Amino acid sequence: MKRLFIAFLITLVLGVGIYFITTLIGNKEETTPVIKEGITYEFDDSYSENVTIDALSENINNEEEVIILIGKKEEDPTKKVSAILGELEMQDTNIYYLERQDNISESLSYQNLLASYPELNNYMNFTPVILVFRNREFIGGLPGEVEKKNITQFLEYTEVI
Repeated sequence: MKRLFIAFLITLVLGVGIYFITTLIGNKEETTPVIKEGITYEFDDSYSENVTIDALSENINNEEEVIILIGKKEEDPTKKVSAILGELEMQDTNIYYLERQDNISESLSYQNLLASYPELNNYMNFTPVILVFRNREFIGGLPGEVEKKNITQFLEYTEVI
């Protein structure tokens, strides 16, 4: 019985010792999440033009390259994405903002847009979403609240910047 108790104590001491050594010596940057508090974004549409769903198809067909941000102005993710897009320098690019409405799926223009570009079904349920069109062809979309590096990588991938 004495041996069992000594083995238990040795195992306990070794386990606690290994735990403390790994937490003290381990890389704290990987284990602790980075929380950015206090950053608030304001909705910025100074770089874009407001558009309706009816005029959207016409703009896509008439212009060589079109970037569309779809969202709701009062939601924080849309504010963040719009502010980040405003920080990026994209001269000579047609950027439009479409306010997402709850009854947008009932619109005939919306149905025609989805019929013309069936890939949009994958993106239209998200707010905010960034859509890129070039030469009347859908290039890609970036849904949801994302960071600046994600937006920059997406715009580089779609050859906008």
